[in-house]
Amino acid sequence: MLDLEAGKSFPTSIDNIMGERRFNEFWVDDDVLATIEPWTGRIESHLAPIIERIRSRKTLERTQEEIANLAFLMAFQFVRTKGMRLMPERIDAQLRRHVKRMGFDPAKVDGLMNLDEEGLKKEHIRHQVQNLEKYVEIMAEKEFFLMTPPDGRSFYIGDHPVVLHNEEPRTVHTGHLGIGAAYIQIYLPLSSDVLLCAYDKAVLGQMMKASDEARNKEVAGYALSKLIAGEISAAQMKQAIDAARDLDPVAAMIRAIRAGQPIAVGPEQVQCYNSLQAFFAHRFVIDPDDSFAVAHDMIGERKSVGQDEQADEPEDLAAKHFSETGVSMPAKPIAAKHGSKARPAQ
Repeated sequence: MLDLEAGKSFPTSIDNIMGERRFNEFWVDDDVLATIEPWTGRIESHLAPIIERIRSRKTLERTQEEIANLAFLMAFQFVRTKGMRLMPERIDAQLRRHVKRMGFDPAKVDGLMNLDEEGLKKEHIRHQVQNLEKYVEIMAEKEFFLMTPPDGRSFYIGDHPVVLHNEEPRTVHTGHLGIGAAYIQIYLPLSSDVLLCAYDKAVLGQMMKASDEARNKEVAGYALSKLIAGEISAAQMKQAIDAARDLDPVAAMIRAIRAGQPIAVGPEQVQCYNSLQAFFAHRFVIDPDDSFAVAHDMIGERKSVGQDEQADEPEDLAAKHFSETGVSMPAKPIAAKHGSKARPAQ
């Protein structure tokens, strides 16, 4: 276990770090203590055998029921973390810094939050209960598949394990890391050797298009030149193009996804996914190999981004993580300016 704030690793059980005592309890008033623990417990009990089956078999059945369960798992793990609970506090801090730079007193500005720890807890619990179903609906539209690492490599898992990545640039008006954003890629490690992936379906279409274009330019173009030169027949040309398509790695990946088989990734890709875990973690990250090489690299990156957030215009974190969802963050006071630096994904 690595503490990203202290920069130190130490041995401990996952339950000691990833779980927080009385995390789902809140005071209704001075005398009444409420909890959503029975609700979260039922969800965990329902999902546990599904996770265990995927961990052991490393395959997906791709039935409608399984897709619904995977969407529920992704949404539940995304919304329930300490990092998500503290996001309104972080947005508020950014807005207050911006108000001060404009020469105003934040205490005199209407709409800014003033939530203490108990207030943040209540808002977070309310947000989970009210919006989980909407998140599930969004996740259910994704293409689900698995990735596995090479021998000797393992996937990290952080205390905010559902992480987002997007190859498309952020625009002036929209974030590119919202769970409903176009071309979004979402990752959740289920174990040290199984990574659950949920892609916007356009991502795979984009990959296939790029692969087809490259193949047509290289293989089909070459075969056509041979046909024109009279060196091969039309049937041989078609055979060469079909053979190239069968050997194409993107086409092979799509076939594996549709069959529910895992995609084997290389060391560099594992490092990329681990960097996402380390970057988006609230505080703690687990490396089954106990080396934390990627996590240590990310500590400096996280500090750099934190400094940038204080120096630059406030980043609209709610839009970044929840764009295109139709769901608002709890107690979001006013819209922050868009167009500020986006937090790097790797």
